[in-house]
Amino acid sequence: MLRLRAWLIFAIVTTGTFMINVDMSVLNVALPTLQAEFHTRLETLSWVIVAYLMIITGTLPLIGKLSDLYGRKPFFIAGVTLFGGFAALAALAKSLPALIVYRLGMGIGSALIQANVMSIVADTFPPGERGRPMGMIGSVVAVGTIVGPAMGGFLLHYFGWPAIFWINVPFSLLAAAGAWVFLENRRPASPSVVREQIDVLGATYFLIAVSALMQGLNGLSRLSFFSAPSLAAFGTSALFWVLYIVRSLRVPEPLIHLGLFRIPTFAVGNATGLLSYVLIGFPQIVLPYYLHLVHGYTSDRIGLVITAQAVAMIVASTVAGGLADRRGTRLPSLIGLAVSAAAFGILALLGPRTPVGFVVAGLALFGVGMGFFQPPNNVAVLESVPKEATGLTGGIIATVRNLGRVLGVAVATFLFDRVGGPDGAAEAVVGVRVVMLVGLALSLFAWGLTFVGQGQRHLAPARKL
Repeated sequence: MLRLRAWLIFAIVTTGTFMINVDMSVLNVALPTLQAEFHTRLETLSWVIVAYLMIITGTLPLIGKLSDLYGRKPFFIAGVTLFGGFAALAALAKSLPALIVYRLGMGIGSALIQANVMSIVADTFPPGERGRPMGMIGSVVAVGTIVGPAMGGFLLHYFGWPAIFWINVPFSLLAAAGAWVFLENRRPASPSVVREQIDVLGATYFLIAVSALMQGLNGLSRLSFFSAPSLAAFGTSALFWVLYIVRSLRVPEPLIHLGLFRIPTFAVGNATGLLSYVLIGFPQIVLPYYLHLVHGYTSDRIGLVITAQAVAMIVASTVAGGLADRRGTRLPSLIGLAVSAAAFGILALLGPRTPVGFVVAGLALFGVGMGFFQPPNNVAVLESVPKEATGLTGGIIATVRNLGRVLGVAVATFLFDRVGGPDGAAEAVVGVRVVMLVGLALSLFAWGLTFVGQGQRHLAPARKL
């Protein structure tokens, strides 16, 4: 009965995970329709996505810490409720500014969900049994990413753009009702202790630093690093990172205990996790250009080819989770990064006459690699910290994931444009090869970090940070 209840809780919280991943992939498909609806430029419309990602990434650690102190149940329920409520408002939006505001509300809801899903799973399943459900979280993410574009196309064609937001409402109601009935709430601290432990100013510094960094990275796809907007964004980010670190060293209860980074598995796991999400963006950004310019593929056929990566991740992440439960997290993590390096090596061989099947094989192999690496790595990071910091750690993992995705797009776009570009087949081949070789180098670097750092003994007692 307890085992059945654990998997029921898993199904409830991953309904939220599925919902937010479907939403992002549906929205990407809907951008041309929204651009025509609101008569705006794509650069302006991009704030519908950028503002959403900024508010999520900037608030995740704070929400994670609050859930450690107040308990996870109210924050998860608030998250799915806010996400569904603001999605309904977005469906009724009459202007682009209103839509952006409602997307900010959805972003707060998404942050409340993301910061708590892995922590709830870690609380629900005992050590030694967490690998499989953590792997299945990765499968849920991949399924949402695959289903989203097809669902978005169907909804846009038959019901119009408001339907892409209305579709979130039943998912949010289902997750909220299930969480209300089945989730337990653990309150490890009293409200008086909570007030003393929340560094509001530090959280504000963190939000500004992350938001400015993401804005700067997002702008690199169309602006030079030395342009005034880029320098302003990166300069602001650097300033507030310094302010945040200085404050964290001075206050007794900072937003993120810097002592956590003295735990090798925590530090290495987050560093390699960041690299893995950077790497995931490489094939997704540059291979569509290769398939279109070299092989003449249309967007629907390109989407089908790219899906090979996500399908492989679905299978591999579940297998890797079970392996992590039996053999520990280090072995599947190392296997995953080695396979990813091999995949980049294969994709670096692409040429003007390479069969598309070769691309599919490389993408599938890369999906296997990431599926083997990410779930065990997340388990290793979560289990390296004291139990009272798992919510904060879940928030940090999600922050790293979002930063990695944005950084991956920026790096892949920068490299592809500088050494090749979308102007012709020959240029696309050169650009793809360079991006894949950089991916190979980063995969090997991450493998080395994992080999040295994951599973080491703590440099400082984890419970006395």
